[in-house]
Amino acid sequence: MIDRSLAMGHRITSVLSALNIARSTYYQWKNWHPSQQETRRNALKTAIKAVYNTNRGIYGYRRIAAFLRFILNTEVGDRLVWELMNEMSLKSRMVRKSYKKPTTTTDTPQKPNLMKNLDELSGVLTTDITYIQLMNRDWVYLATVYDPEKRRVVSYGLSSEMPKEFATSVVVKALRANGKPKMIHSDMGSQYTSSLFEGTLQNAGIDHSYSRKGHPYDNARIESFHSLIKRELIYHEEYRTIDDVRASVEWYVNWYNNERINSRIEWLQAS
Repeated sequence: MIDRSLAMGHRITSVLSALNIARSTYYQWKNWHPSQQETRRNALKTAIKAVYNTNRGIYGYRRIAAFLRFILNTEVGDRLVWELMNEMSLKSRMVRKSYKKPTTTTDTPQKPNLMKNLDELSGVLTTDITYIQLMNRDWVYLATVYDPEKRRVVSYGLSSEMPKEFATSVVVKALRANGKPKMIHSDMGSQYTSSLFEGTLQNAGIDHSYSRKGHPYDNARIESFHSLIKRELIYHEEYRTIDDVRASVEWYVNWYNNERINSRIEWLQAS
């Protein structure tokens, strides 16, 4: 408004008087230049917003700070990233939520947990099935084979049912993609204690290790992955069909395997 008035030929003193603005205030504004600190904060905000949006709002301030440090080579502390994200109203969209899913039981006698005796997890794969609910409250089942040492999804499958054939097919796909492990660990679910599943592992010369009944944390790595995909993605979506779920899970698995920052490996990208 001031610049427009001056362009029309009005004297600056008259304009400032009409607007009730002190001359010192006007000239301070006129000669203002952003400080180095402010310029840096604005540049960081741009970078933070780009990382946040690229990763669909999944990253919180710690992972964004890690990304800036290790991937973009930018010296920045967690606290500053937290402050700047607050200024932009950016928050990680990870939520704590759970489905009230059907309960399952098995009468099969407990089988041995071979994985608990290992010093390291090289050559071990784990597998499990988790539930995803559609908008009409039908269930879709996600079966995953996971490498707990490399923290990667080896294979996965989706089905509207979870028979033994489904659980076995996902493991067969993993064997074709990843080669033969020395051991596969699962829970005591009926799919994994079926003659089809057991026979597939036996024929391939692979040991089978089992979680104790009612102890999901015996298979903690894959339980953690299934928890992450739900809290970081699935609970935020509304799925009408299994194809909607498939597109969503495909994106997440690719992102998880190739881009997601892994905090256990010094905040470097998962690889």
